[in-house]
Amino acid sequence: MSRFRQQYSFFIGLTFPLHRIESKQSYFFHKLTYGIITEEHLHVEIITSEVRFLIITLSPMAGVSDKSFRKLCTSMGADVTFTEMISVNGLTKKNKKSFQMLPDVDEHAVVQLFGKEPELFLRAAELIGDRARWIDINAACPVFKVTKRGYGSALMKTPSLLRKIVELLSSNGIKVSVKMRIGWEEQKNFMEVARAASDGGAFLITIHGRTVEQGYSGKADWEPAKLLKKALKTKIGISGDIFTPYDAVNASTFTNADYIFIARGSIGNPWIFEDTKSLVANGEFSLPSLVEREKIIKKHLDMEIEEYGLHGIIMFRKFLVRYLKNLPQSHEIKESFMRMENYEELTKVLDAYFDKLISCEQGGVEGGNIEG
Repeated sequence: MSRFRQQYSFFIGLTFPLHRIESKQSYFFHKLTYGIITEEHLHVEIITSEVRFLIITLSPMAGVSDKSFRKLCTSMGADVTFTEMISVNGLTKKNKKSFQMLPDVDEHAVVQLFGKEPELFLRAAELIGDRARWIDINAACPVFKVTKRGYGSALMKTPSLLRKIVELLSSNGIKVSVKMRIGWEEQKNFMEVARAASDGGAFLITIHGRTVEQGYSGKADWEPAKLLKKALKTKIGISGDIFTPYDAVNASTFTNADYIFIARGSIGNPWIFEDTKSLVANGEFSLPSLVEREKIIKKHLDMEIEEYGLHGIIMFRKFLVRYLKNLPQSHEIKESFMRMENYEELTKVLDAYFDKLISCEQGGVEGGNIEG
């Protein structure tokens, strides 16, 4: 048996606990899309019927939620998409790169802004105009080069300033939301900050369930979102550790949040939006075939090239690595892709890889013979 077939047979030979996953082939697709199924996931089948309507959202992610990825996720079920965080300083200084990050008028994406001066937020929002579905204020970014200037999650240290920013935008007829964290380790003041934002006129407050110091490590705490939903009339969004449709349903059930924000869980898996909606509506979801997987990879690559030119191939690398995660023999092919800058060469290698994988699927699973 070839090494390729050995690795493929390992995936399809695993045991699987969910009765809804009816074959080894289905389990293979489930594992490469969402990883190992746990007992926690099994519980979702019981509680799905209790979940109310959800607004499934692509979270703002620096270097990820660009125009191409937003449009792809919208086409695959995302109800709302956010831009990467954009500097109010850059926009008001007419920085070309900052303006290139803005959505098209017909895209209806939310524009997330970062900064600390209320007047600059207002001027930036006025420059954006109807290109934004609404304006979101970043009070969540934990990166030191951002917080050291008083931006991002540093705004949580000055709730009164955050309220001024929200109030100024809101009083000028601009729809505004805020994304924040639990707080800093020495001061987990999420309730105070959320009240300030709500009093200022924010219609939506999204909380990422980690402290600033945690960054993206450790386990996200959904309890603060639950407390905010009980305490405030403002709509609440939940963010953090939503990597599967099961996570989205569990987060909704636990917190009763209005918006479910999916961030890293969407990278290499834009199917998660449709899958989550299907799980809520039907108690199950269909997994993408290898043919569908390759089709979306190529579509996304073409969209990146359309947006960035041939530089889009380099921009696409971070996505491709995640698209191929858990696939047999993917380590070697991912390494080769990291060196490629030619579109024809990349698609040729991609075609050959998926042809081989599909051949293993058809000969090994459907034909009942993985030895070949």
